[in-house]
Amino acid sequence: MTFFKPRQPILQRKQSSSDTQQFLSMKCLRIKSAEKFFLSGIYTCVDQAMLVWGVVAAIIFFSAQFLSVSWVDQAFFWSVFTIFAIIVMTSLTYSWAVWEKVSGLLYGWIFLMIFGLIITDSAIAFSWGYILGHLCELWLILSALGYFLTGWMMRSRAFFLAGIIHGSMVLVLPLFAGWQFATTGLVMMSNLFLFSEGQWDMLLPRELKEYSVEEVNHVSLTRKSAHQDSSTRNQLSIISF
Repeated sequence: MTFFKPRQPILQRKQSSSDTQQFLSMKCLRIKSAEKFFLSGIYTCVDQAMLVWGVVAAIIFFSAQFLSVSWVDQAFFWSVFTIFAIIVMTSLTYSWAVWEKVSGLLYGWIFLMIFGLIITDSAIAFSWGYILGHLCELWLILSALGYFLTGWMMRSRAFFLAGIIHGSMVLVLPLFAGWQFATTGLVMMSNLFLFSEGQWDMLLPRELKEYSVEEVNHVSLTRKSAHQDSSTRNQLSIISF
C-alpha cells in the first residue's frame, strides 16, 4: 500500500458534501457572503484554526515590521496572541483530533508554539542577540517542523510541500534584508489561508483500513482487466494466424 493517496489531488477546491453528520462533526462554519469574493465560504474546525493562526501571524510579524514599539511591549502582545491562538486551536480541533486518532498532531503543534514563545520571550528578556537577530528563521523552522509532522501523521503531500516551502524560506530570507518580518508574516499567513480555502490530500488513521480494502479491490480489478486484455490479444493472435 502506498503512503499517500496517489489518486487524490495535492490541493483542490473544496468539494461540497451533503453529509449533515459530517458537517456537524467538523463544526463547519458557513459564510455565504464569502462566496461573493470567490471564496469557499465553508470552513471546518481545522480551517477555522488555520484562519486564526493566519490572522495572528499577520498581526505579530507585520507589527514587528511596521510599528515602532519596544521589543518588551511586543513580546507581551505576541505572547497574548499566541496563547489565544493555542486555546482557540485546541477548543476547535480537540474532538476532531481524538476522533481521527491524531491527538499527537495537536499536541505537537502546541509544543512547537509554546517552545517558540518561550525562546522568543527569553531572548527579549535576557537580550540574546543571536536569537533576536534570527526570530524569523526560528518561527519558519518551527512552522516547517509542524508541517512535516502534519504531513507524516495525515499522509499529506500538501503539508510536506508546505514544510519544504517554509524551510526553504530560511535560506532565502537574508535576500529580503530589512523586510524579513513582513516576508515571514506574508509566507505564514498566505499558506494558512490557502489551506483553509482548499481541500488537501490526506489519509487519516481512521481511514487506513477502509482505504486498504479499496486499494486491494482497485489492484484486483486492474489485474483482472489486464488479464482479460491479454486473453483477448492472444485470441486475436490465434485468429490472425
